[in-house]
Amino acid sequence: MQKHELKARIEAQMDEWKRNLDVMKTKADASTGDAKVSYEERVTGLQKQYDELKVKAASAWDSADDTWDEVARELGSAWDEWTDRAAKVWDEHTK
Repeated sequence: MQKHELKARIEAQMDEWKRNLDVMKTKADASTGDAKVSYEERVTGLQKQYDELKVKAASAWDSADDTWDEVARELGSAWDEWTDRAAKVWDEHTK
């Protein structure tokens, strides 16, 4: 995948997941008891990983063309793994 295509895809997904994280934080704040603690911990963990991926993505956009394929694979894999985890938390707490 070309750099500009991957950048557009991931940045659009990051924008969507940023909004989803905000919704999850609001729901966690509204929770009570043990559920609140568990949900807050999960959302906080997702937010930390999201922030790390955002930095990784910014670095990827600046990567040299000769390293792009490897960088793209690593970023794509990391992003897909994160979205799988985030989707599970989203599904569990937004129903």
